[in-house]
Amino acid sequence: MITHRGQNYYYANNKYYTQSRGRYIAIAPKVGFRIKVLPPNYRRVIFNTANYYVAQGVFYVEINNEYEVVDPEVGTVVYELPEDYEKVTIDGQTYYEYSNILYEKVQVDGTRAYEVVGIIDME
Repeated sequence: MITHRGQNYYYANNKYYTQSRGRYIAIAPKVGFRIKVLPPNYRRVIFNTANYYVAQGVFYVEINNEYEVVDPEVGTVVYELPEDYEKVTIDGQTYYEYSNILYEKVQVDGTRAYEVVGIIDME
């Protein structure tokens, strides 16, 4: 169990969970959340000068031998989304959302990819 800003997180089956009303529900960790070891099956993504580690749609950067959850820069490209992403339509355009990150489907060298086009501010 890891506690971040008063929220308890549990990790199992390649996902984070929190307890709510006696049940465990899947949840994406919030920006600032830190872990000592990356989840399995992470991918390294480099964009501009950022060196991200992405696992299940969550972006991490290495800080002082730990990995902190961050929002990626707009323009960052990934080649897969987590299975529980949401498809959203904004002004007639289809986007994909996961953990408050908006993606647009793009082609990179003939391969389907997803480019970060915005972050949804929940404050």
